[in-house]
Amino acid sequence: MPAISIFSFKKNFTPQEICKLLDNKKLKDSWFNAKQSKYFDKEVFIQYWYYEDVEEFVKKVLSEEDAYELISFLKQNGKTRILRCCYCFINLETKTLEIYRGTDQKREEILSALEKFLDVKFEPLLIKSKVLKKIYLKHASELKKVVLKNLDGLELEILVGNSLEQNKFFNDCLKKYPNNLKSITFRPKINFLNSNTKYNVTIGENGIISFSSEGLFRWRPRYEIRQILYAIHCCNNIK
Repeated sequence: MPAISIFSFKKNFTPQEICKLLDNKKLKDSWFNAKQSKYFDKEVFIQYWYYEDVEEFVKKVLSEEDAYELISFLKQNGKTRILRCCYCFINLETKTLEIYRGTDQKREEILSALEKFLDVKFEPLLIKSKVLKKIYLKHASELKKVVLKNLDGLELEILVGNSLEQNKFFNDCLKKYPNNLKSITFRPKINFLNSNTKYNVTIGENGIISFSSEGLFRWRPRYEIRQILYAIHCCNNIK
């Protein structure tokens, strides 16, 4: 399931400053490209380019037998590495960084490099239980799944169903344990590029957003993701 990690920061930038500090900046075997979004002038689109061992990459996406044949063919033709890219966005209005996740190791690598070049500290965006509740009440057409923690001696309690926002057991649990909501999965109430599109969004307390896959269309349009980011931002700032 595709996922995005969200981080917050406090330093003030302009899009031009970020682009100047990041564009074409190189590390040992990787580099950044950065440009101001042409759709939203307070957003910077960042690409992190890196090489990955071809054998490691192919084994992630193919069966062992198919992977062996393709790896052998590529190596015979001198291909031992492939060029890959991870996308990031810095939103200067919400003061958030989004990393279109990759592995945890790659995410930490990107985060460390961005902090170095921008001279800023990024913190994981922590989303409290009460904020998660505000999100599904204000920005969901239907709540599909919830995870509650430390509930009556259970480490985790997972509830799955239709219209959980109306479920008596869930609402009673939330009244008894208002700070124990760990994650929510819901159908977002946003403007879609395709009006017939329906998918689920999961938001966790650790600031990770994930999207249910729809066939080959794994990632959602930036236009839709930005609306979900603003829903989190608005609910996080309601006192």
